[in-house]
Amino acid sequence: MMKNKFILLFLFVAVAANAALIKDVRFNCDSKNCAVAFQFASDKDLPTFFQKYDAVNKKLTVGFSGTTFAMGEGTYDVDASAEWIRSMKVFKEQYRGMDFLKIEMTVGPSLNTDKNEIGLNKADFLLKLKGKSGKAWTLSKLFADKKKAAEKAALEEKKRLAEEKKAAEKAALEEKKRAAEEKKAADKQAAADEKKRAAEEKKRLAEEKKAAEKAALEEKKRAAEEKKAAEKAALEEKKRLAEEKKAAEKAAKEEEKRLAEEQKALEKALKEGGKVSALLPDLKEMTVLIGSGMEQFRLVADSPIELRNVSSIDKAQTITIGLPGPKKSPVFKVGSGTIVRAVTWGANGLKLQLQPGVNPVMMVQEGALVMQVPEKTIKKDGFLFWSARPDGIYIRDWMRNSEEKPNFETFVNKFEKDSKKIVSGSQTFHLRPVVRELIVVADEIELFAAPNENSQVMQRLTFGERLVNIDLTGLYYKVQYGNRVGFVNKRAVGYMDELSAVQAERLKQVDKERGELTETATAQGSQLDGLYEDRVTYSSFGRRDPFVEIKGLVEEGINIDQVELVGIIWESDVPVAILVESKKPSVSYTLREGDKILNGKVLKITQTDVLFLIQEFGVSRRYSMSLPDKFGGQK
Repeated sequence: MMKNKFILLFLFVAVAANAALIKDVRFNCDSKNCAVAFQFASDKDLPTFFQKYDAVNKKLTVGFSGTTFAMGEGTYDVDASAEWIRSMKVFKEQYRGMDFLKIEMTVGPSLNTDKNEIGLNKADFLLKLKGKSGKAWTLSKLFADKKKAAEKAALEEKKRLAEEKKAAEKAALEEKKRAAEEKKAADKQAAADEKKRAAEEKKRLAEEKKAAEKAALEEKKRAAEEKKAAEKAALEEKKRLAEEKKAAEKAAKEEEKRLAEEQKALEKALKEGGKVSALLPDLKEMTVLIGSGMEQFRLVADSPIELRNVSSIDKAQTITIGLPGPKKSPVFKVGSGTIVRAVTWGANGLKLQLQPGVNPVMMVQEGALVMQVPEKTIKKDGFLFWSARPDGIYIRDWMRNSEEKPNFETFVNKFEKDSKKIVSGSQTFHLRPVVRELIVVADEIELFAAPNENSQVMQRLTFGERLVNIDLTGLYYKVQYGNRVGFVNKRAVGYMDELSAVQAERLKQVDKERGELTETATAQGSQLDGLYEDRVTYSSFGRRDPFVEIKGLVEEGINIDQVELVGIIWESDVPVAILVESKKPSVSYTLREGDKILNGKVLKITQTDVLFLIQEFGVSRRYSMSLPDKFGGQK
């Protein structure tokens, strides 16, 4: 935030046919201070004035409305090493249908602020500077001296060019004579060279013909050798495939024998009254929950899990949980989800191998390990739930009416035959973001095909249209309007809670005409979002909050109850609001979106309003200011 102090000397802009005229610019220093004097042709109908300092480029810009410069627009050099003003650039710009004459001054180290005092001496408008020393100058005299020097230099240059032209004509004549002689010699040499080249070309063609015949003979020989080698390789490949087939048949028989032995042992254990667990030893439950914008993996062991005993992800995408248990166990492959790939016991504890590239949020909840990532596969409401427990596998699909409870063998048969596969589910600890609704706050905007104002315009939108916010790209929101997806300038839209009092009233009227109810409209999103937002809000609708004590300006920032909105600079990438103190109109402030104020910040700036967010005593409230109309009332 930048605070400027200036004296409001001029109350009206001259709208008559004769605009204000600056005849000359002078710089002078006396015993008190230095000053830049802008000499107007008359002290009648003086224009509006502003000044702005650019610290990065070391430039001070002053502006006069409806004004012309007698010496014309352009760049005027003063003194490249001056402590105050080194050069001036004079040009015109339009703002809100009004011409402004801008004088952009490149300044030295002695001038480094736009809080310069201004004054008026008859028809001379003075910009007073804090300093007493400096070389005096008058712009018209500097310009005249430089013009005279330029004319003298031009005369000398003309004389020099005439002499150079004469010398060039003489040199051209000599060059022409030399070129004729060189051409004659070159023609003679070219004829000799051409004769020699023809003889060499004839010799080269003969050698190439001989080489081509030799290469053709060698290629024929190579093709015969390659054919012989290919036939030999095909024979060896046929032999290798036969051996591999024989080995595969042998391995299949051995695997069939092993599975028969395992099945026989399992049947024997069941017959003797034993119970086969569907989980690894010392595990109570592994679950996976997918849906509503998230995916979660939950693991519960017999021993309590502490977060400090959980390692970070290593190069093999493995997490180790330091729990007591078997030193070795089978590998349980998880057959669903995108977080955990496999689980097994190792020498250092329980190992969880993650899917490639996964970096989940991880926490311990009442002794259980919970990992979560955003869900990207299911694009509709509802949950898919799998749970593996010692007594079997449980599946629940909230998008279906029935619940499956297959036994462990039936469940595993759906996946690979050489491993057990587990999928699971649990409760969420972080909900997906709410899809917030944007509202068009400008009279008319364009829906672009790309985040660029030069891209194709897909559709024109008017005030009050609703858009679904998808993403933010620089100065543009990516939005959905009906069945179209495009981009709009973020300054032309806003959320419902960012609207000013004037915009809210206008929106009610527009919705009433369209047959919509603004008060009952809600943003799309999860129904659980209300559980995570418990705050008190208060909107002042442009009036001061009667429950908050009025304080003056303090170090914490501007007290918005003590200032008034007098202007908004909209024709820029970053809109700027101009405020003045209610009791001291000579003290002004400029604010941008995000700037801090007393107990709050600037939330949004539109073409006619400024919305503030104030937080006091644990309570958040929104306060809006609107530009006054031409009669001094609210627009």
